[in-house]
Amino acid sequence: MRGVQNDSYHVLPKQDLGTQLTNAGVSWRAYMEGLTSAGCLHSPVPYDPGHNPFAFYGGACPSNVVPFTSLAPDLGGSVPRFSWITPDRCHDTHDCSVATGDQWLAEVVPQITASQAWKSNGALFITWDEDDNGPTNRVLNLVISPNAGHKTSNRMYTHYSLLATVEDLLGVGRLGQAAQASPMSDLIK
Repeated sequence: MRGVQNDSYHVLPKQDLGTQLTNAGVSWRAYMEGLTSAGCLHSPVPYDPGHNPFAFYGGACPSNVVPFTSLAPDLGGSVPRFSWITPDRCHDTHDCSVATGDQWLAEVVPQITASQAWKSNGALFITWDEDDNGPTNRVLNLVISPNAGHKTSNRMYTHYSLLATVEDLLGVGRLGQAAQASPMSDLIK
């Protein structure tokens, strides 16, 4: 009997946010730091395919998944209606210090907030999923928009709440567990 090797990749049914957006005619791109021409599954570390949810659905990497270096030119021109950004393993602070991740955000966020797309009623979600799985497993989620002002929420949300919020904002319906999740409506309006 052979041993099973878990290479972190498993083909899943083609039912994900990317497919949902494409089917609804919503333009989208996923910007992956460290992604090379080797693609979604074979780009070298510090890129992490485990942080690229679009690589796992349908067994192929969609053409909407591009290297992070494509973000700056897109911000200066044609920005998709939905953009997903994943830092590499250093800038997400898995392999480097929090200060390194903070510096990366300090460089990237102003590029986004200076774009016409963000200024035209955009929303930037920053999710810092680095809790230690302790008893409360709290995850920081920032929602930044040009006209919303400062808001906080005492509601408990899940990752499905974030997905439900995005799906509601884009008007594409909800998939899976997001269908029952509470959207972050108190932070968006």
